[in-house]
Amino acid sequence: MESNESAAAVLLPARNLTPAKGECTNELPTVQEYLDGLNYPIACIIVATVLLSIATFSIFFKNAYHILHRTPKQFKTKSILLLTIYPLVTLFGVVSISVPRAYFLCDTVMHVYFMICAYVFFSLCMQYVDGEDALIKSTDSQTFSLRTPPFCCLVPLFKRQPVTKTRLRFVRMLIMQLPVVQTALFLALNVVFVEDYANFNRIILYFVPLIVVSILLGVWGLNVLVRMLSPLYSDLKLMGKYFVLQAVLILCRIQPLIIAAIVGSTIAECAFPMTLQVQKNAVFQMCLCFEMMLLSCWASVLYKFPSVIGQ
Repeated sequence: MESNESAAAVLLPARNLTPAKGECTNELPTVQEYLDGLNYPIACIIVATVLLSIATFSIFFKNAYHILHRTPKQFKTKSILLLTIYPLVTLFGVVSISVPRAYFLCDTVMHVYFMICAYVFFSLCMQYVDGEDALIKSTDSQTFSLRTPPFCCLVPLFKRQPVTKTRLRFVRMLIMQLPVVQTALFLALNVVFVEDYANFNRIILYFVPLIVVSILLGVWGLNVLVRMLSPLYSDLKLMGKYFVLQAVLILCRIQPLIIAAIVGSTIAECAFPMTLQVQKNAVFQMCLCFEMMLLSCWASVLYKFPSVIGQ
């Protein structure tokens, strides 16, 4: 049971997934209660998060301007959709800090949009190589391999093979299931959150295996795709573009555990409405917004390729 609770905490940085400290209540404050009890550290975190969000939006608009004027027409829409994830995460980070009871809805929007971006990234890669048929014709060597993380140890007998329609369709389905399955699961969890919050933390444990398996399969498909195309099209910076996208998932799911442990061991005060979980969420969202700003800067360099001049 302890392992299941840890997995739930990774997937959903919810307020009640970690034990309360002392007399700390698990109740989330309303907006009015939150504002009435707002203290100086949390107010500073909110201001810092807003400033980081504004900076990320500024970087995004600069990137979008560059893409609209310098990137070939067929790549513009998907490139902008992928770059939108960074300001969107910061925006909902600000909402999550400002409205504590909206944290799960904000987390759902960020999570589902990442899954959509995973399939958009696949489509963009296929556009980069002029489609699946052109890719198959241009790669007559053994470039397709299923021996990639996270299942590389489970399929040691699979050798490198030529690229075929069937194999590309398999990769497409691995990635396509992400937005479909994850959206359905998180919509169901939101219904549970609203209708039966008292049992929400118990019910979510049954969803965790499905969520984890779906994510691992999608990441497997993305790894197969990138490792297949990256050596053939090094000028497109596909590995870097994949990393700045995958980093969003890692930071949103792994980082909450680390921050919860640090905040839980260093902060002793837990008076309503500034409960321990409210403080954990505030610190997490501030760190996440800072990281999204850095990733947005990195992405601005990567998405300069290809350019009209380059082609």
